[in-house]
Amino acid sequence: AVVSTQSTGDAKRKLRETVVMANKADLNKLTSTAFLLLAHIFVDIGNQSDALEMVKSAHEIANRIPDISLQIWSCKLLERLSGDQPDKVGEMRELREKLQGRLEREGEECRASPDNSLLQWLDSEFPSSCMSMV
Repeated sequence: AVVSTQSTGDAKRKLRETVVMANKADLNKLTSTAFLLLAHIFVDIGNQSDALEMVKSAHEIANRIPDISLQIWSCKLLERLSGDQPDKVGEMRELREKLQGRLEREGEECRASPDNSLLQWLDSEFPSSCMSMV
């Protein structure tokens, strides 16, 4: 009974830690998204300096999480805001293209994975390789 109580206590602690980590990750994504939206607003009202600060903060958070969609979005905005600095524009464009390429490759790998045979079934007969999953 002592081992069971200790195991249950460990399980509860680990679950709590997991929830806290998930909440922090979600909060970071929300914060980064909010910064990017604020940057768009600042750009629209002509406040380039505040927009740049918001995008830099969002980009930093997106890199730390990491969230490739937010990284691509922040690179695109940094590219737009760095119009008078050709080196920075080129750097952000290169990084954005690299991230987009990675995202496309990962998508292709997922689509080619045998685990996704069920998705292909929508356009043809039920794949025999999926019979074990049913």
